[in-house]
Amino acid sequence: MLVAAGIAAAVTGSVLAPSQAAAPAPGKPVATGLLSPLSVAVNDKGHVYYTENFAGKLLVKKPGKPAKVVYTAQGEVGGVSTEGKAVYFIVNSKVMKRTAAGKVRTLADLGAYEASRNPDKIFTYGGVGLSPECVAAWPSGEGVPPASYNGIVESHPYATAVHNGDVYVADAASNGVYRIRDGKIKTVALLPPVTATVTPALAEATGMPECAIGKQYRFEGVPTDVEYADGKLYVTGLPGGPEDGTVPGSLFRVNLAKKKLSRVATGFVSAAGVGVADDGNIYVSELFGGKVTRITPKGKKRTFAKIALPSAVEVVGKKVYVTENVLSGLSGQPGDVPAGKVVKYRR
Repeated sequence: MLVAAGIAAAVTGSVLAPSQAAAPAPGKPVATGLLSPLSVAVNDKGHVYYTENFAGKLLVKKPGKPAKVVYTAQGEVGGVSTEGKAVYFIVNSKVMKRTAAGKVRTLADLGAYEASRNPDKIFTYGGVGLSPECVAAWPSGEGVPPASYNGIVESHPYATAVHNGDVYVADAASNGVYRIRDGKIKTVALLPPVTATVTPALAEATGMPECAIGKQYRFEGVPTDVEYADGKLYVTGLPGGPEDGTVPGSLFRVNLAKKKLSRVATGFVSAAGVGVADDGNIYVSELFGGKVTRITPKGKKRTFAKIALPSAVEVVGKKVYVTENVLSGLSGQPGDVPAGKVVKYRR
């Protein structure tokens, strides 16, 4: 599952170790002073759409003009993407479409779909090979992952991608990627459980009992972003557990024609966003890793830029748009004011 305010409550392949690359030119701010800017999209005219999720706002910044709020709602607004003159975004559990004329309509309700289908109920999460005594001793306090459970009914659509009118949605609570076509929802892929060995440090961090140490634990695979490129979807995922890198996040590819999910890369610290360039380079933000990582067509990982709390990534030609410092202003502590940004880099 995903807790939005922290981006997480706590998505088969080998990847070479990260290597450093020359840093990009300093980024150019597009928008500043933002509260939870967790998504960004750029249309063919260079109009930059972005959300302030927990303020319930969708905004646009057109070249040479001040930013403008184009939609507001109670609750959360996020997951923005564009195609042609249309803008797609998420309001709570619903996926919306905004026309060039400013008319907004609901395309589908992922919450209702989850309530009726609950696709990830096929997965069993939790400890593997636990003794009955260990299960009986398992604490039930808040924040402690259960000893064992199947996928529960829970929905938090978090990101969208659009191709030829089909809207693909990454749902960070139901752990699936879905397609919306003509108002109908179809499950495209489910992220598999993320299996980790319970170490003493992991047990302490999660509240698992001592008897779990040395056992395997299956965390939920949480999709955080989705992009379409060349007949495939690219999906970032993080574990529904610790996000300090103890249990790594991953990048997946969904071959839509073959209906096949495969792992492209792993080892990310809170993989939060993905952007795919025309030349095959893929950019992944690592929220708590403090950087954007580039994955080359040959599978090498290189640091593209070191950035404080990056989230959404959008690649347009030679430009990479990143939302940064996305958790500022959320703590309620004195002096913690919204300082999120949308920044444009050259790659």
